[in-house]
Amino acid sequence: MAMNYRVLILGGTGFIGRNLVDYIVRNNLAVKIRVVDKVPPQMAWLNSKHSESFANPIVEFKHSNLIHISSVEKAFCDEDGQFDFVINFAAETKYGQTEPVYKEGIERLSLNCAEVASRHRLKKFVEISTAQLYAGDKRLASEDSHLDPWTNLARHKLEVEKNLASFGPDLNYVIVRPAIVYGLGDRTGLTPRIIIGSIYRYIRQKMQ
Repeated sequence: MAMNYRVLILGGTGFIGRNLVDYIVRNNLAVKIRVVDKVPPQMAWLNSKHSESFANPIVEFKHSNLIHISSVEKAFCDEDGQFDFVINFAAETKYGQTEPVYKEGIERLSLNCAEVASRHRLKKFVEISTAQLYAGDKRLASEDSHLDPWTNLARHKLEVEKNLASFGPDLNYVIVRPAIVYGLGDRTGLTPRIIIGSIYRYIRQKMQ
């Protein structure tokens, strides 16, 4: 029997999002999943397993650019009822972008989502951040570790984290800071690092 939860996944056709959709579907954890992304499933290079889950009747896709708050408001509205959980994977995740791109694609986007979520009084709003917030040393990091972002992407994620508290008790949120996420379909995490590392080893140079 499926759990009677309604889940909204923002940025759900991305690498982590599609795997979460697949996990929820295969484990009967929800009665409805709405996936919102600017990249439709047909153009997201889903593998056969993920395509099967996205074709499940409980999964609904909405094409949207969450940089615009009006689009966020539409994403949250559903005539069938309120969403219980909202997980925000949506963000500009490409490296080497300019400050305005990160400002808009991370800070503005995430805070738009948080603002609308605070109005809906969800069971839980989950903001996906990054472990790149921690200092780039060899010590193990914990939730209480010193934060010293070592990428531009992480600096803007930290600004999002700081601002989430400003929404007060209306936003019941949790922040998740994943480290390197990898697996089938990985194109930006561990797999390209392994390939690039092998090239550096072949040409006998230190990997930069």
